[in-house]
Amino acid sequence: MEKKGKLKTIKKSIAPVLQWVNTFISFFKSSEMSLSSIAVAYYLLLSLFPMLLIIGNALPFFHIDVSTVLDFLESNLPNQLYKGIAPVIENVLSSPSTSLLWVSIIAGLWTFSRALSALQMAMNKSYEVSEHRDFILSRIIGMLSGLAIFLCLYFSIAISTFGQIILAQVHQLLPFNDDLYRTLHSMTLPAVGLATFLSLVLLYYLLPNVRIKKIRYILPGSIFSTLVLVLFMNIIAQYVNFSLRQLNDFKLIGSLLIFALMIWFIFIARILIIGAILNATYQNKKEGQFETRRGEIVTLIKDITK
Repeated sequence: MEKKGKLKTIKKSIAPVLQWVNTFISFFKSSEMSLSSIAVAYYLLLSLFPMLLIIGNALPFFHIDVSTVLDFLESNLPNQLYKGIAPVIENVLSSPSTSLLWVSIIAGLWTFSRALSALQMAMNKSYEVSEHRDFILSRIIGMLSGLAIFLCLYFSIAISTFGQIILAQVHQLLPFNDDLYRTLHSMTLPAVGLATFLSLVLLYYLLPNVRIKKIRYILPGSIFSTLVLVLFMNIIAQYVNFSLRQLNDFKLIGSLLIFALMIWFIFIARILIIGAILNATYQNKKEGQFETRRGEIVTLIKDITK
């Protein structure tokens, strides 16, 4: 009798955990993780090229000294690589193209919005809800709010991965106070972690077509994604820094860079989707059925005019 009583107690204590795991697995299957993450990663990769063009065409407006940049590149890059990119850098910094800048901005907005749309669909699938809102309203929300958040998250990832490397190179090129350098170096990771967390909270709140009544419903995914992304970005930053010091054959960079970026973006997309699944599981446990957001423009107008 005592053994049966203990077994019942154990089953009762394990039952909520098993139920939570089963719910998580159900939402995980609904998310179509493989296809969704590849779609998000593909458009993120495409967005890199207009982003580089935007930066390249915006730099001349800051009147950067071309000779200083070329001297820095010459001292830090292999001779063959420097000879290949020096004319391009000189041309970009000395002759700005306004028309190309606008084309790059439009292309960048389009690719980012497509990546955001793919992530939005994946999150809706994670919550097992229908497509997001009215078409027009969806585009407005996606372009104005989600895009800004996604850009913030994008730059947080870039700064976390390459920020300390760039800071070290700037300190080497333009020596400044060592105490200030150490302070900036030590603040990089906490600042990026905070920016990433806030971006993810807003992203998980705005994108899914689900009414999220309490902020705590999106905290599990936000905390999980922040910890994993910041941890792995820091590891990758250390690896990149080590590899750049050891690498002698820079021809390998061109052939491996695109592949490495695609894998990295797929990993980021998977983490973001898993975060949404964690949020969906937690909210489902607390509220049961999800309530979708009202998205019909006509319905919104009627509510306003009442």
